Amino acid sequence: MDQHDGFARLQTRTLRGTCITRTVDLANPRLIGVWKWNFEEASRRLYAVCVFAPNVLRDAYPLEELQGLKDCVAQQARKVEKMIDWTRAQLAAAGLNSGEPGRVEALSADIRTPLASAYVDLFVRADLAIQLLDALWLQGELTDAGHAERTGAMRRAPLSVLGGIQRAHARCRERIEALYRQRDAGLL
Repeated sequence: MDQHDGFARLQTRTLRGTCITRTVDLANPRLIGVWKWNFEEASRRLYAVCVFAPNVLRDAYPLEELQGLKDCVAQQARKVEKMIDWTRAQLAAAGLNSGEPGRVEALSADIRTPLASAYVDLFVRADLAIQLLDALWLQGELTDAGHAERTGAMRRAPLSVLGGIQRAHARCRERIEALYRQRDAGLL
């Protein structure tokens, strides 16, 4: 960790293997903050759960961990899509414009697993949902409280997935540590 670089996160070794670099444009400042603070960690943990753990644990790999992560991402994606559909319907019913994003920021991601790609897509769709909610709010069709509640839910969608990733990673790490303890105990 470099105390002079302005970040409190530990610097980790770069992962080896194939990766695809993807650039996405996000407009919502708070969602950009969630990305900058959490995406690299989430991607690294997804790699550990989807690539490293199956190789180490082999037959003892908990397939339910991977399925649980897929379900978590899919559930949050459905919530975001429902919000996009609802907002578009509200805009169409009132005959309002959908608006355009203000200043966007290009963010780069190294994708190493399909779940990391789905996580990126969740950010992009949540950003669109927030943009549509902002357009509805700016044109007076959504109250301040309704806007705050709905945009907050869209920002929490990637954080909910991050929580699922962290839990799955911790469980896999515990199983790997138990496997190594068994191996070491068998060698003594």
